[in-house]
Amino acid sequence: MSELDDRYERGQETRRMFGGGVIGGGSAPGAWDIAPDLERILGEALFGTIWKRPALTPVQREMVTLSSLIVLQRENQLRRHLGNALNLGLTPEQIVELIIHDTWYGGAPAGINSLSIIKEIFEERGIDFTPTRIHDTNEDPDSLFQRGEEYRRNYMGTQPGGRPAPPTQAERELGRITGEYYWGATWTRPGLDLTSRCICTMTCLATLGREGPLRSHIRGALNIGLTQDQIIEVFGHMTLYSGIPFARGAMDVANDIFTNG
Repeated sequence: MSELDDRYERGQETRRMFGGGVIGGGSAPGAWDIAPDLERILGEALFGTIWKRPALTPVQREMVTLSSLIVLQRENQLRRHLGNALNLGLTPEQIVELIIHDTWYGGAPAGINSLSIIKEIFEERGIDFTPTRIHDTNEDPDSLFQRGEEYRRNYMGTQPGGRPAPPTQAERELGRITGEYYWGATWTRPGLDLTSRCICTMTCLATLGREGPLRSHIRGALNIGLTQDQIIEVFGHMTLYSGIPFARGAMDVANDIFTNG
């Protein structure tokens, strides 16, 4: 058996892991009739090599995958990987929380569509999911903002430069709203740990090509203890989900930070 055959077989192991012990038909099974070589290349490179790399756990790699698919609104593949996520051990609560988190990057329509898909999957599998209401509608907005600001500082640490003060009242008011609801009401939720939120955020920003905020979150990742290799693995994993230009671009940003701070 050749090295490429070994990689393909490891890829089949990954696909069996996705399917809870069996290999499913994929998100678009007819595609392989048209391009069998692509099936083989993905089997070797993506499932047999990238998914097997040790710097990230399979659960973390699935979070990267889901975040890419959510912000790109790839509904066929998202449906498949939401099912995979359950088979890999993500809880229903974690999956819903990941979608809530990624809604800030892909937008409300992408988040709502993703929630609709996972609800269908829960029903198909007989999963009785009852959401816990976390958002306290009686909380004072100042408290919400301060809670988010404290969380942001603990995560981001002290960073060079920073965004200049907004010149318009409109942007200052919008900044306050995002401080309350993005940081205060979303990042502080208990359903995902900080490392998972950071990984999802870096994936979303890299997938969308948003270099400015990505820099801040790479520095945040280093501040909370992710290694340089783990950060690069996040971007390497998304290569065949988000596209190699975006993955390599994010690596370039990360390498600049590793070198120059």
